[in-house]
Amino acid sequence: MKTIYFDLVCGASGDMILSSLISLGFPVEFLERQLNRLGIGEIRIGIEKVKRSGICCTYINPQWQQATHYRHLGEILEIIKRGAFSERVFERCELVLDRLATAESTVHGIEKEHVHFHEIGAVDTIIDVLGVSLGLEFFNVEQVLFSTITEGYGSIKGEHGVMPVPVPATAQMIQNFRIKTLDIPTELCTPTGAALLTALGKQATGGMEGCVINCGYGCGTKVFENHPNILRAFILESDSDQGHSMDTIRLLDTDMDHVSGEIMGHIAGLLAAQGALDVSFNPIFMKKGRPGYRLSVMADESNYQKLLDLIMLHTRTLGVRIQQVQRVVAERSNAEIEFLGQKLSEKHCRYKDYSFSKLEYDALEKISVSTGSSILDLMEKYVLAKSATQDKKPKL
Repeated sequence: MKTIYFDLVCGASGDMILSSLISLGFPVEFLERQLNRLGIGEIRIGIEKVKRSGICCTYINPQWQQATHYRHLGEILEIIKRGAFSERVFERCELVLDRLATAESTVHGIEKEHVHFHEIGAVDTIIDVLGVSLGLEFFNVEQVLFSTITEGYGSIKGEHGVMPVPVPATAQMIQNFRIKTLDIPTELCTPTGAALLTALGKQATGGMEGCVINCGYGCGTKVFENHPNILRAFILESDSDQGHSMDTIRLLDTDMDHVSGEIMGHIAGLLAAQGALDVSFNPIFMKKGRPGYRLSVMADESNYQKLLDLIMLHTRTLGVRIQQVQRVVAERSNAEIEFLGQKLSEKHCRYKDYSFSKLEYDALEKISVSTGSSILDLMEKYVLAKSATQDKKPKL
């Protein structure tokens, strides 16, 4: 599995992330061709090699002829759709822009669809978001990781007047992520940079892991006397023979003897809807022989605080245990197959030398409803069909 790790030496902005990908080898000519499919005027990406604290970095200077501003999320997504990019590229753009729009709507207290963007409306932000999404696709990146978010302090002057650092939209997006303030009196992490990182990636708790294939250096416009204004990007390759990866998550659990099974089921649904990786509850015996439940929740590092608050609010428990744990995750992928005349999604899983595949349960359920066959019968037919397909493969 190919991973990219962004080392946030001095904050993050859209152009710094994009320039780090170009430093890795993302072709500028290819990027320009893709951007000019949008129909918003000719776009050129100026490239310059500069030094920051003696380190050679890539600096980009996007230029465009048409000074049109697109102010709403829907308009911008329609523009990107014009380019007819791959599904994954569009999905990444949509995730980033939606996260930025959600943050702005929360900060300004209006509906997301009515947000009148200041930064997102500029062509350079479209270039940053689409350019980074295209770059990740070019390198076939499957996982995005980033280090502790670094930020400056003080205030800056923006479209809405003087704003504190981090600016409100950035502060909204970096909630539940680790941050470190550098002794630099200005903004280092911009809203676009925060949106790209937090929408597409996860914060790495244990640093990098894997074989370093390449390293690129991007930089910002500002030059600081005592700190290099750079962002490093590492492309990592995990051992392809292992068929698994490791990540760090939070495990939340609490024991309760005052909540009914009905309420537990309701709480499990709420937690799943709010992004819990897994939710389970098991019957236990507590003090004085009282029957109760142990609620266990697995959560991403960036999401566990929200789930913790939900548990405390809806269960009225007196406390929740929190553990930071590592987990092994089998390599997974999906493929479209034809089964009983219908196109279905098949899940492939691999761990070291062991592999298996299965149909998504929801797909089996739909066939069961439409045909009247039991799910057990359908599973048996699938296994037989799979075995027959394997037997037809040539023996090498």
